Amino acid sequence: MKTTLLGAALLIAAGLIPAVGAAADAKELKIATEAGYPPFEYRNPNGQLEGFDIDIGNELCKRLNRTCVWIDQSFDSLIPGLQARKFDLANSTMTATEARKKVIDFSTPMYIVPVKLMVKKGSGLQPTAESLKGKRVGVQQGTTMETYARKHWAPKGVEVVAYPSYTNAYVDVTAGRLDATFQEAQSAVEGFLNKPEGAGYELADMTLDDPILNEPIAMGIRKGNAIKADVDKTLKAMLADGTIQGYAKKYFAEGLIQFPAQ
Repeated sequence: MKTTLLGAALLIAAGLIPAVGAAADAKELKIATEAGYPPFEYRNPNGQLEGFDIDIGNELCKRLNRTCVWIDQSFDSLIPGLQARKFDLANSTMTATEARKKVIDFSTPMYIVPVKLMVKKGSGLQPTAESLKGKRVGVQQGTTMETYARKHWAPKGVEVVAYPSYTNAYVDVTAGRLDATFQEAQSAVEGFLNKPEGAGYELADMTLDDPILNEPIAMGIRKGNAIKADVDKTLKAMLADGTIQGYAKKYFAEGLIQFPAQ
């Protein structure tokens, strides 16, 4: 999902950090996320972090006997933050692409989510350069969706507009400044389509099958961080015993998430 320092302040989630059952003196595990991407990571009306990735991270801390400290910052600053040792893990719907693997490590794969184009009902738009020529498509900065759109669509006359958050993109959709947005399908459902302002919009029928978009989601880890072995072992156990799949049932419609074979 995201790569540029935007200078966003690190918001250590004091008072918003779930206890997750760890001992009071347990070693901290600092996990960064961008809490503007429901249902993966977001803040509830009380300002507390919630979401699929948050549930996974809290359970990881519990099983490792660590105290979770969540750090909320822009997605495109997650990799620089890892490299600067500002936190231990990046858990924010980050796709484990080959390009990212050159600069950080990743945990064992956790899940895969399909990517969809969100369009106005009746527009007939589909995620192809031919269909979108002359149109404006919103993506989030630093995401694999931006990478794909700039590689395959922009050279063929599609205007790709990048935003710090899809929240901003959805505002521009309703204002008529965008013709479509391109994101994980469930994020569009939770972040826009299920809201009153999303009533006139839908997901395009076509689902793209491309290596850029179909890489698994994993946790980012600084290269050389010895915690990777414990994180991998714990996440594999959480998949094997159905914990992660159980969390998914809280957030995802059927068919909008897949899991690695066990």
